Amino acid sequence: MEISNRYRKVWQIEDDLHLKEIATRYNAKDWKKIAQEVSQRISQERTAKQCRERWMHHIKRYTAEASWTESEAELLFILQKSTGSRWSRIAPFFPSKSANDIKNYFYATVRRNIRRFNNGKKEEEKIKGPIDKIIKIPEIREILSTHKSVSRKSFREKKLSSDSIEKISRICGIFSTIVPNGSIEEFEYWENYEPLTIEESMNEDAPYIDHAVLWD
Repeated sequence: MEISNRYRKVWQIEDDLHLKEIATRYNAKDWKKIAQEVSQRISQERTAKQCRERWMHHIKRYTAEASWTESEAELLFILQKSTGSRWSRIAPFFPSKSANDIKNYFYATVRRNIRRFNNGKKEEEKIKGPIDKIIKIPEIREILSTHKSVSRKSFREKKLSSDSIEKISRICGIFSTIVPNGSIEEFEYWENYEPLTIEESMNEDAPYIDHAVLWD
């Protein structure tokens, strides 16, 4: 089969399917051979670098995310709460996933849920601040651990409680107050103002999770 020397800039769906099949067969190691076979299959020249980058930044990433069930995702957030971000300790609970896969999925989920929740909201209503701090607030942890199957509409309708907004403000070093006209003004904390401690957040009641339904 003749191979065109013109590079196809956009990867088509069938290109990805061929790359996934071939890269998996070679265990994603010999990219020169992988590129040769892919080029033969799609009749367009693809370099080893192009194939490797497409695999790493698109196919592998989205395949890893899609392979998580809702119960596995729920278990991950339970384990992260109890052990912290010690991914090597969490990995034994997910034999088919590496510690790096677990870490990437965790932060991808958190970032996606922050974007979905913040979309269309006023600045003072948004989730913001260091992830390792704000995720210790029970209400926010529940939002950030939401599975991707939940609709965007539910995120738009959800509002933070005044208590969670105040805790975010403390963590970010901002003091929020309602002024006479009903709007919210923000000020830097006084130098001697005591910020919210992690222990204070952790002592609050966490939402009940039935461990009997963790697995499908």
